[in-house]
Amino acid sequence: MFFKKSRAKAPKSGGNSGGRQRHRSGPSLLSLDLVIDGSVSTGGELQIDGTINGTVRARAVVVDGNGVVYGDITAEEVIVRGRVIGPIRALHIHIYAGAHIEGDVINQTLSIENGAHVDGKIRRVEDPLSEPLDPTAGYGGWGQTYTGYDQYGQPENIYSLPGTSQQ
Repeated sequence: MFFKKSRAKAPKSGGNSGGRQRHRSGPSLLSLDLVIDGSVSTGGELQIDGTINGTVRARAVVVDGNGVVYGDITAEEVIVRGRVIGPIRALHIHIYAGAHIEGDVINQTLSIENGAHVDGKIRRVEDPLSEPLDPTAGYGGWGQTYTGYDQYGQPENIYSLPGTSQQ
């Protein structure tokens, strides 16, 4: 089924495809071992299993169970199963059991399962994508690069492998 030849010829590249919309690809996946320091932006879907230290903009965002975002998220739809430290602005937000959010949640529709943790204000507005965010709200890592700290108050080296020395 996946390898059958198509009977219709694909349009040639380099020109207008006769008014047809561009074909959408699948979601962009950020794997478990990936750490991004900076903003991430896409017009499509983004699935986060790794760590992002910065802002996230997309049409749809899924923060999976191992995913962590230290910064704000703005999208039409957001699904959170992991951790978000910063505000979320979206038309539709789904927060699942085990999710951990520290920041305001600005939404048009919202669902929260039992067992989810939300520490912040929840506001319903008609157009959450046009709502300004409060930069003085004091979210950990929001608007700046996140630096984690170990049990002794020293900055973590997030780039070292487990079992290696941190220098």
